[in-house]
Amino acid sequence: MFALDGELAFRESGTEDQVEELSCFARFIELVSARNLDEMLTEALSLLVHIFQASAGSLLFVHNVTHRVRQGSMEGIAAEQIDLWEETVQQRLSQARRQVFTPHIAPITLRRLPQTGQTLLNTPLLSQTSVIGSLSLVFPSDKSLSIGQQQILSRFVRGIGSLADLIETLTLTQQRLSQLGLFYQMGQAMVSTFDLSKLLRDTMQLAANVMDAGAAVLMLIDEQSQELVFEVTHGPGTAGLRQQRVSMNEGVVGWVATHGEPVIINDVSQDERFDREVDTRTGFLTRSVLCVPLQIKGKTIGVLEVLNKFSGNGFDQEDLQLALTMAAQAAIAIENARLYQSLREERDRIIEAQEEVRRELARNLHDGTVQLLAAIAMGLDHVERLMSVKPEAVYAELDALRKLTRQAMRDARLLLFEIRPVILESRGLVSALQAYVEQLRGSENFQVHFEAEGLTWEPKPKVAGIIFSIVQEAVNNVKKHARAHNVWIRLLVSDEEELVISVEDDGLGFNLAQIEREYDERGSFGLLNMRERTELIEGKLEIESSEAIPNQGTTVTLRVPLSKL
Repeated sequence: MFALDGELAFRESGTEDQVEELSCFARFIELVSARNLDEMLTEALSLLVHIFQASAGSLLFVHNVTHRVRQGSMEGIAAEQIDLWEETVQQRLSQARRQVFTPHIAPITLRRLPQTGQTLLNTPLLSQTSVIGSLSLVFPSDKSLSIGQQQILSRFVRGIGSLADLIETLTLTQQRLSQLGLFYQMGQAMVSTFDLSKLLRDTMQLAANVMDAGAAVLMLIDEQSQELVFEVTHGPGTAGLRQQRVSMNEGVVGWVATHGEPVIINDVSQDERFDREVDTRTGFLTRSVLCVPLQIKGKTIGVLEVLNKFSGNGFDQEDLQLALTMAAQAAIAIENARLYQSLREERDRIIEAQEEVRRELARNLHDGTVQLLAAIAMGLDHVERLMSVKPEAVYAELDALRKLTRQAMRDARLLLFEIRPVILESRGLVSALQAYVEQLRGSENFQVHFEAEGLTWEPKPKVAGIIFSIVQEAVNNVKKHARAHNVWIRLLVSDEEELVISVEDDGLGFNLAQIEREYDERGSFGLLNMRERTELIEGKLEIESSEAIPNQGTTVTLRVPLSKL
């Protein structure tokens, strides 16, 4: 069958041969409709073995993934020789895509094996003029090919190679389109939800499915303990990994987290970085690993690890690029969720601080100004009664009312000053503190002392406002709890290039550790407010106090680097 005589048969022509030839052509045409590469290669090799009356054959296609199909009995020397040919092709193709410049006839190698009497044929599998694999056939006896037969074989290997190349390219294109669709869904989820747990679970499932892997895990770095925590897992046998911890110096994940570089290991038994301890603890059996870092602005916050590739060829560079893309999106999602949570916490703190200010203002008005106004109202009623029964006593009573009125005015001015010290905006921190001290001297029972030295310029308005608020909070704590006779407010520039502000009193001290432990129960957030405001200007807050030594008092010291002013 199939000669060209022009030239279309190895046998004499006849009706039966023509039917066979048409059948072969039909089978070849059907290859074009194939969408599964392995099935197409298997059918193509079967067709070639049949057409050229070979006893066995091997078809090798090298692309992103190597495909090899074999048919018939292939043993001993014949199998060894074909293995050698195919290994040579794979090695050359791994280095570069070798070109064949003969446009019509591919080079054909025939080798007779005296030991078995077989003849082996080898020719490159072509796509256009590029080598993408090889075809090997085994003949049971001596064999040679005419020019016509060589042309037919060349057309077959070129057609099969081009079709294989096309199917593989279409398959990869389809996969990438599918992956882009999934990435789009991830992106949409990132901007439409802050349910981080669900998003990361979906990401792990996506990672495992797209990369044809048995499992995927995401681990985040605990900065305090310098450990990696299994946050999200996907795949059978991984449930026991959740919330487990491993050291940053342990295993592949520790190496990736420490070095910030991705790793592919397709045989963990051959890599000294792999640690069996986690497998031993969980019962999970790791065979292959793809691990990439999760990074935000160059800082590694965790790792994404995909385990046990189902394909025998293991993880490849395409898997690595997919994992890096997923890791980048997961890192952004984590950062967004953390920022969102931080904003919510900050909002809650602001609301609580506002409520605390309202409560404090209400208490101060009720205990101070309102009480004084009530006393004045009662005094006026008393004056009215005295005018009719004892006029000479009216003047003394009016003098007392005048003092109460002035005290109410001072208290009201102090409250207004504390709420919004306009002088802070117009004349700066030192002037505002001096004015604040004058207000305190006229309204409090303790002596206030103020010292300022070394500051030859004014801090930025935002920084000055925060410093003033911390001083206010410290003084308010003295008024409420210390029963002090003296308060010292000091401001100076240290040799360490820091602005140091301190508020010291000689009243009753307190147990700082106990106060901080009982914050939630006390419902007071003064110390917490001072610490949070200190963080906003990147300063340091030190509080020294003791209730064991009488009149030792409390010293609150704020240190702010001059570079932040």
